[in-house]
Amino acid sequence: MKLGMIAGLVVWTITLKAQDDAQVLARGRAHVDALTSPAFHGRGYVNNGQAIAAEYIAGEFKRMGLQPVKADYFQPFAFNVNSFPDSIGVQVDGQFLRPGIDYLVHPASGSAEGRFELVHLTAADLFSAERKAMSLGVVAGKAAVLHWPATKNTDSLARFAQLEEELMHYVPVVKVVRGKLTWSVAQDARPYPLVEVMDGLVSDSSAVLDLQVRNRMLARNPARNVLGMVKGKSKSWVIISAHYDHLGRMGPDALFPGANDNASGVAMMLELAQWFSTHPPKHNLLFVAFAGEEAGLVGSEWFAVDRPIDLSKVKLMLNLDILGTGDDGIMAVNATVAQEHYARLVDVNFKGRFVNEVRARGPACNSDHCPLVKRGVPALFLYTLGGAAHYHDVNDTGASLTLKAFAPIHALLRTFIAKVK
Repeated sequence: MKLGMIAGLVVWTITLKAQDDAQVLARGRAHVDALTSPAFHGRGYVNNGQAIAAEYIAGEFKRMGLQPVKADYFQPFAFNVNSFPDSIGVQVDGQFLRPGIDYLVHPASGSAEGRFELVHLTAADLFSAERKAMSLGVVAGKAAVLHWPATKNTDSLARFAQLEEELMHYVPVVKVVRGKLTWSVAQDARPYPLVEVMDGLVSDSSAVLDLQVRNRMLARNPARNVLGMVKGKSKSWVIISAHYDHLGRMGPDALFPGANDNASGVAMMLELAQWFSTHPPKHNLLFVAFAGEEAGLVGSEWFAVDRPIDLSKVKLMLNLDILGTGDDGIMAVNATVAQEHYARLVDVNFKGRFVNEVRARGPACNSDHCPLVKRGVPALFLYTLGGAAHYHDVNDTGASLTLKAFAPIHALLRTFIAKVK
């Protein structure tokens, strides 16, 4: 082959790759934008955002030609969840606070409305049984403000959290937060609310709290995992998963879009499904969008119990969560256990030079791989490193994500999945 022809072939190959990367990124961005739009209500439990997201993913599976595992694409289950569909109002000494920006309500909050005198408490007021009993007597019929000392000691933080939840059985509670506000999901509720307020908005002399918090406990909230498969040439399986649920809304005014966590992972999963729908794999591929992850890995636990496929035939589970950046590479959780798979992933990345680094981390029960790992399924959980740091807050928006490494990670994973033994 002449030198000119070789050069032309190289240019043609590079051009095709650039076009492919651009299309993958554009489709990934479109998925993130859809899943984080206000119409999806944060993919939570207010306005049934979780169901809207499930229908969207099932529609994408159908469009791609993925097959359902059973009668349809859904694996239904149910769990309790505490929600806040109504407007929430918080004032301290007449100053209105902004939901999601100045304050959050604890996810296990109950309801309370009215004006409350504030009683300021420190750790010393609650650590001994005698002082705690005295403090509960003083705060009865009022509201407690908790001033914890700054600490990173895990034992102290756990003790503080225990005391907070105990107080929520007696009175409304205000907790002063240093750092950022971070929300979550609870499956139960205490009798009274706890309001986490940013430092500087409650002083030692704050005297009055005006409160309007109404929770709604959803007993046996209906949820659905979404499953679609691509048939391979063998009887074994590779599972590619990502959780689609997020925190939803705290009243109508605080929306948690969940772009990085985990619209980005769902977008990656959908793009891998798109690829393998036209590139037949060696193993059967099961694409799973889990519900209920933020409530405690509920959807993946149900998947492991219900077992829509034979788990003994799963060669690997590849779980994708928080894939919106990648400036510094990716982390592989459970790499020290699934050593062969991790070594192959590193080798594929080394040869293809897709991302800066593939780091290794040991076992951690921090995403949907965990219930399957407990049942002997080999798994890697991947998340990106560097870039945006928004997490479980109102600022985790699509606009905050660069998706800088989205296309390279997609190329890395589709190459890696094809090489799973």
